[in-house]
Amino acid sequence: MNVAHSSAEIISLEPKIKFVGVFEDGNIESNLNDPGQTIDNNIAKLSFIQTPHIVQIGERFSKELGKLEYIVVEYEKLKLFDLPTKEKIITFATTKDIDNEVIVKTISNHVLNPEKDKKVPGDKNMSLKSNYSNPWKTYMLDYIESMKEFALNSIRFNEKTIKSFWKNIYRD
Repeated sequence: MNVAHSSAEIISLEPKIKFVGVFEDGNIESNLNDPGQTIDNNIAKLSFIQTPHIVQIGERFSKELGKLEYIVVEYEKLKLFDLPTKEKIITFATTKDIDNEVIVKTISNHVLNPEKDKKVPGDKNMSLKSNYSNPWKTYMLDYIESMKEFALNSIRFNEKTIKSFWKNIYRD
């Protein structure tokens, strides 16, 4: 299923979906389903452009927090979802009255099992395929990870030092 076909199918699943963007292999395909034109197309495109970065930031903490299932941002007028799958990232916006778990499950089942009730081997894990094939990017992400560890260790050390300082002052 190509990217353009994916976004058209996803938008047809639920009438409360306002727009869909599918990010796959550096290509972004989007469909806007807003008859009243309350959503600016440029705002939707900006959301699609920032999506891979948001997902990568979220996945950076997967070691400590577990697998990233989805990201939802709730605005006054709509909800914006980022759903990483094995091969692509699906970004979509819905009306506020939709149940997060239901819509994510609907979209996930459709993307992972395009043919109804037919399981696709290997698609059980919905983690995002690594986009870290660039050595410089890998180096920088590893550097950021090590700096994060350094910062956390520094904070712990400083906290212990300050606590022992105050204990010694109040002992005298």
